[in-house]
Amino acid sequence: MSEELRYFSILGTDINVTNMEKTVLYMKEHLEELRGHYVCVSNVHTTVTAYRDPEYRKIQNQAVLNIPDGKPLSIVQRQAGLRDAGRVPGPDLMPEIFKLSEKEGYRHYFYGSRPETLEALKKCLLERFPHLNIAGMYAPPFRPVTEEEDDAITRKINEARPDFIWVGLGAPKQEKWMAAHDGRVCGVMLGVGAGFDFHAGTIKRAPEWMQEWCMEWLFRIGQDPKRLLPRYLDTNFSFVFDLLKEGMKGKRNIDAVNKSRYGKGAISGGDNKDLRVPAGKKGRPLKIAMIGHKRIPSREGGVEIVVDELSTRMVELGCRVDAYNRYGRHTAGKRFDQRRGKYYHGIRLITIPTPKSSALNAIVYSFLATVRALFGGYDVIHFHAEGPCTMLPIPKIFGIRVVATIHGLDWQRSKWGNFASRVLKFGEKMAARHADELIVLSKNMQDYFREVYGRETHFIPNGINRPELKNADLIKEKYGLEKDGYLLFLARIVPEKGLHYLIEAFRKIDTDKKLVIAGGSSHSHEYMEKIRTMAAEDDRIIMTDFVHGQCLEELYSNAYLFVLPSDVEGMALGLLEAMSYGNCCVISDIEENTEVVGEHAVAFRKSDVEDLRKKLEELIQDPEHVKAYQSTSQDYICEKYNWDEVVAETLKLYQTLS
Repeated sequence: MSEELRYFSILGTDINVTNMEKTVLYMKEHLEELRGHYVCVSNVHTTVTAYRDPEYRKIQNQAVLNIPDGKPLSIVQRQAGLRDAGRVPGPDLMPEIFKLSEKEGYRHYFYGSRPETLEALKKCLLERFPHLNIAGMYAPPFRPVTEEEDDAITRKINEARPDFIWVGLGAPKQEKWMAAHDGRVCGVMLGVGAGFDFHAGTIKRAPEWMQEWCMEWLFRIGQDPKRLLPRYLDTNFSFVFDLLKEGMKGKRNIDAVNKSRYGKGAISGGDNKDLRVPAGKKGRPLKIAMIGHKRIPSREGGVEIVVDELSTRMVELGCRVDAYNRYGRHTAGKRFDQRRGKYYHGIRLITIPTPKSSALNAIVYSFLATVRALFGGYDVIHFHAEGPCTMLPIPKIFGIRVVATIHGLDWQRSKWGNFASRVLKFGEKMAARHADELIVLSKNMQDYFREVYGRETHFIPNGINRPELKNADLIKEKYGLEKDGYLLFLARIVPEKGLHYLIEAFRKIDTDKKLVIAGGSSHSHEYMEKIRTMAAEDDRIIMTDFVHGQCLEELYSNAYLFVLPSDVEGMALGLLEAMSYGNCCVISDIEENTEVVGEHAVAFRKSDVEDLRKKLEELIQDPEHVKAYQSTSQDYICEKYNWDEVVAETLKLYQTLS
């Protein structure tokens, strides 16, 4: 096996310490792990751009590899004492991989540039590498693509089954495209900028002596002075100036505080400043198993979103996280299934085979995932939800530390029969008795565990990100929806969400506004049929089924009201998301809801259709009242609930176990 490639931070961007031979060997031996992820080919321009733009720096640092294309980067590394630091130019890496591919049979896809350049590239490559397997090529339009076009392009790429996806869009566009498709494609993506033009012969490359003397930029300026002269003068001089400036800061420079991939960084936020990521056994990065979600990435439920957010941020901080996905179809239907590789945002995905029977799926998954985790060398196993906690005593027997998060009192949910409810209640009891640390999402649940089990718990609510509001483009085209023209229900369609109360109340209101019901069922097919029948009796009601991506964002961004009439909740992430988009929210007055919204939403008596009708009617007739709630909800919720603070508090609990 090849050695792991180290990183060295330059102006906040983590650059691999490697050379061409090491890089090619590493990609060959780790291809299966790299699939679905992206490799950045970094130079002075991208490094300075990342230094100036934190979002672009984050994209660079989330790459599975960040190889040094520009020689100045390897010079900086060698000056820091890394004598083995070399250079891996993207245009030189391409033929090395192509040579290997003729032996190994790897398939290649080329995305970017212009159709005529791709034709020339294909001709030149096949002349030089006659046995090269070119699975496909695509030149995207010179405009932003729609979500439907992007989905079609992604399907086209995956249908070609490439091992390597070469992306030639130029920086920073290509890195942003690769990050947006991380986990969505079946091959490893590599951003190689002008590499397509060099190998197609449409642009001549600098002589080797100019490359060796760090003068390739000067040669490129001669080819396209109008475009490249301002860019190179800016970034080249900035690179030297910024290095000197950061060096003068000493221990406070951006590289010193940059979050390390190896657990030496710090978490910021709230009262948790300078909280160090805990080390695991023998000083290595903390290793964590996540068990209890259906699968990530996914929006099938709140548990999936929580596991995704926690795991992604912990990996960014240097932890090693394995997420135990459950095999099976998406709860909203086969068409929402997506291909998942072995890694997602640095999280290792381990898929547990389970039977198709919904009655046995969860319990078999929990048992097999737990047994598999016994041999994973984990410092902490983190169970999510009551059902999987039935297996919690098993790792305890073997001396493995265990944390449990109870997302809600699942046994209360009406979709479960008597046997399933008893199993869930048993899982709750195992968590209360045997978990080293127990997390709950509401003060109400904290009181419940104290009163029923005499168990003290940690209240760590979910977090939320501040989103960007979207115009009503796609939803207008698909459903005829305008801004402020509809009420929105967005959640799983199960009895405890109380959707039937909302439909009954809405049907009694005289309004031109529509009611949009967005969500799929979850083992509640009879209830779904009941809802469909009720909705069919009013042509103002639109059922969209499960939504995600642009459609989801537009629905949140343009709703007049968001309504959550639930009888039972844990901590509704849909409610947090709705408020983060600045919605006026109408909620049932259960404690789990009112605790979240404070005075920044309208509450009605739980299960009371008439009270719900009255509240909705008043708000529909009083737009100024709605605007008052909209003006405060986003700032309130985004300041109150923060994912970085959630991760910091969770890692504190892990720290007490190590």
